[in-house]
Amino acid sequence: MFSTLDVRISAEARAFLRTVRHAGGSLHVEQEWQVDLAKECARNGLLGFAGGSIGRVPPVSRVELTGKAYAYLDRMMRAH
Repeated sequence: MFSTLDVRISAEARAFLRTVRHAGGSLHVEQEWQVDLAKECARNGLLGFAGGSIGRVPPVSRVELTGKAYAYLDRMMRAH
């Protein structure tokens, strides 16, 4: 089972996770601010990058929720 108790992300990153979830668990990101939030989530094991190129200007990639992200979002919904 995934431990979501040790996840510490910003409110903006939590909102981005919810956006990805509402998009079906996968989202194409192009803007720099989206990539920054995706990287913050990826450092905590909540998102994975799938395809695309982060080195491009503007960066283009697709992110996908991990199992830990689904558990984290479920826990957050039950807490509120």
